[in-house]
Amino acid sequence: MHRDEIEAALSKALSHLEDSMKALSTNNDEKAVSDALWSASSETEYAVFLLSLTQGNKAENVSWKHSSSSKQSTEFKPMLASARELLKTAKEKVESGRLEKGYEEAWTARNMLLKATDSLEKKRKEAKK
Repeated sequence: MHRDEIEAALSKALSHLEDSMKALSTNNDEKAVSDALWSASSETEYAVFLLSLTQGNKAENVSWKHSSSSKQSTEFKPMLASARELLKTAKEKVESGRLEKGYEEAWTARNMLLKATDSLEKKRKEAKK
């Protein structure tokens, strides 16, 4: 149905996430990190939306949506690395036709990217004080 679009969104998300990680490690440019992270989050959200359409009503009643956040790191760099691995796995699952597993991985990556964005925003606010 939307498989090509899902794969493209996941690829773009990975590319933007790599850009964010490079900006963080090379020159610690907070604006470049933030912009690339936002773009990665946007593409991930789109992929999750498309994947949810492939799941129909069963997308609402899955247990992993409620348990995935407790297993995640709270440090910024490890959050980005974890999100990258989750997105890679999601893309592999989608490419192999395992959309339900791809959805799970993309959903978890989405949550990780949201936490990373929140962490970056808290850091920015603390620096202004």
